[in-house]
Amino acid sequence: MNLASLSIQRPIFVTCTVLLILVAGYLSLSKLGVDLFPNVTIPVVTVTVPYPGAAPNEIETLIAKPVEDELSTISGVKRVRAVCNEGVGTVIVEFTLETDVKYAEQQVRDKVSSVKPKLPNDAKEPVIRRIDPADQPIVIIALRAELPDAELYDIANEEVKQILLSTKDVGNVTIYGGRKREIHVELDRNKLKEHMIPASVVSNRLASGGMNIPAGKVSKTDKELVYRTINEFQSPEEIRDTPISLFGNEAPIKIGQLGEVKDTVEDETSRAYLNGRKAVFLMVYKQSGSNTVAVAQSVKKKVLEINQDLSKRNGSPELTST
Repeated sequence: MNLASLSIQRPIFVTCTVLLILVAGYLSLSKLGVDLFPNVTIPVVTVTVPYPGAAPNEIETLIAKPVEDELSTISGVKRVRAVCNEGVGTVIVEFTLETDVKYAEQQVRDKVSSVKPKLPNDAKEPVIRRIDPADQPIVIIALRAELPDAELYDIANEEVKQILLSTKDVGNVTIYGGRKREIHVELDRNKLKEHMIPASVVSNRLASGGMNIPAGKVSKTDKELVYRTINEFQSPEEIRDTPISLFGNEAPIKIGQLGEVKDTVEDETSRAYLNGRKAVFLMVYKQSGSNTVAVAQSVKKKVLEINQDLSKRNGSPELTST
């Protein structure tokens, strides 16, 4: 019996079968993952090391060369090259197509960890990323408010970012624009000479004085008490009153006597605007393999909820999806 005969003799059965297939197809289509790019594996890993203030030739000698030498020993490496710019060095490692990229990325992380002690102390934490065409923000959110830069950045980093990260299938959130709060200690050269105190002594004192240090533990019956010394600076006034050394008749020399302590913001490295108004952008990335459309819709719903809370704040903070 062919399909035509079956359709004529049993039309209800055939109709129900077709409807069942259509319903199953519709349900499957609604759950089908949607993405902008196909899942393509590119065997390339990059290592970016910021070194603020360094010239390209210093980046090459102090950053790129040690990292290149270490990464070239990884099995499966096809080519290693470096790009040295002012204040930042990037090492690009290309592997053969047969190499497992996830395994290669882990090998790169291990090698970078072993080479970190050889890098300058002022160099910042290396950033290791695997090249992925789909690794781009699915939603860009702008935060605007009539607030100082430091307060606006704190809202974006400490509140909005943390809420977005808790949204289902959101992998990462990065911030562009805005400036963090910083405490600057500006030393007076003449006062340092007067008290015969090198700037390095002040730097070391600040580094050692701004940390909470474990102080041990004590066991008592069924309890164990852990102690630590609270030594972290809580305000600019505490920094000003930090003693450096004794001078003359044992009068303590404080940091405030050697210069100024300013509560300010970091140097501006990026700036973002929306419709002519200064803003902070939050770039939202999805987790690998998740549905782009579903994640974007979840993020936009979360933005509406956050805006309801922000509307009660001073400065009228507002989030806008772009």
